[in-house]
Amino acid sequence: MISKLNYYILSCAVLILLFTACKKEDKGYAHNPSAAITISKFLPEQGQEGNELLITGSNFSSDTGQVKVSINGIQARVIASNEKQIMALVPAKTGDGPVVVTIGEQSGSSEHNFNYLFSYEVSTLAGSGNRGSDDGKGAFASFNFNGVRGQLSVDDSLNVYVPDGGNQKIRKVSFDGTVTTIAGTGANGYEDGKAGSAKFNNPCGTAVDATGNIYVAERNGRRIRRITPDGMVSTWAYPSGNGGNELTSVVINKNTGAVYWSDFYGDGVYQLKNGTVQRVINHSLPCTIAIDAQGNIYATHYDDQAVLKYTYDASADKFDNGSIIAGKLRVGGCDDGIGTNATFDRPWGIAIDSKRNLYVSGQGGGDKSNCVRMITTGNNEVKTIAGQAASAGFVEGMGDNAKFNRPTGVVVDKNGDMYVLDMDNNRIRKITVR
Repeated sequence: MISKLNYYILSCAVLILLFTACKKEDKGYAHNPSAAITISKFLPEQGQEGNELLITGSNFSSDTGQVKVSINGIQARVIASNEKQIMALVPAKTGDGPVVVTIGEQSGSSEHNFNYLFSYEVSTLAGSGNRGSDDGKGAFASFNFNGVRGQLSVDDSLNVYVPDGGNQKIRKVSFDGTVTTIAGTGANGYEDGKAGSAKFNNPCGTAVDATGNIYVAERNGRRIRRITPDGMVSTWAYPSGNGGNELTSVVINKNTGAVYWSDFYGDGVYQLKNGTVQRVINHSLPCTIAIDAQGNIYATHYDDQAVLKYTYDASADKFDNGSIIAGKLRVGGCDDGIGTNATFDRPWGIAIDSKRNLYVSGQGGGDKSNCVRMITTGNNEVKTIAGQAASAGFVEGMGDNAKFNRPTGVVVDKNGDMYVLDMDNNRIRKITVR
């Protein structure tokens, strides 16, 4: 049987031979601006970054400098062309979309879409795997999550903010894997003030606003704390009763500045508004929440075994009662599928990208959720992109060849790459999307 790799190599060889044969007959063709550009087919019909794409049609040009090719609006590099064929390289992260050839003022588009095959490479950004609190770069740093399921955040400079629950600290991981402690003495407690003398009580969620303030949700401290860019820690909200039972995540509406947090045992999502803590979403056992540019909130729910969307009405400043977008209500599992045909097993972490695709990480342990799942915007298709749901461990690699051990938090950066708080491995893992 021919392997996928060998099949691809063979296909590329055939394409190159076809193109070379055509090129030998070509005497040098100049595009006719009075005639239409047509695309009759392209091969292969699906592929990854760097794959060669052979486009067949008419009224192209032998001058590659004149020829532009795009896939789903993203420009590809043209490496050869003649009257009837163009060879181009598939660019990164195009997604599915039409192939378009442009010469001068004219363009021709394919009837069918090119199907881009994303790949997901799992590596370790920081952490030795051993429990500790050492700052340093990559494997020279250490974390101690100690069973505190954490939510990550990331800024536009690709700094990842990590609630290190076992160490009672807030850590920063820069784009190159350098870990520094930005707040916390390491002792459990409660103290505001300068970052180096502040104390936390099991911090488990972070969010960063547009001006660089970091908000921290404390699981057992039952407070929302704020760390300013100049290193001062203060209490932003201290709810009592509902809203202050077990704070598991925090998010910010960057349009309004509103800060929301999930209270796991408070059965809802809360906001400090006009000096008073108010429940804005009422639903049992919210684990982690994410927010999109329109202010809609998405939540993983522990007992429901599902992901819900709460639509925000900006004019009324309120949310609806929510609807399930993925997962069968109170049915555990790890089946991929569309919407409520898919299943989740105690989903925990959730994040959203710029295209409103959602990413869900599980809490693992005794649950079959040692993986990261993607929910595609629009059709709510759920697919596992990294890790092995039923198999915990530590393995680097592509997609389902990789392994996590209770990956409880996930966040997406501006480039579409992901970071995972791999709790029982005491590491911050990175998923590079290609």
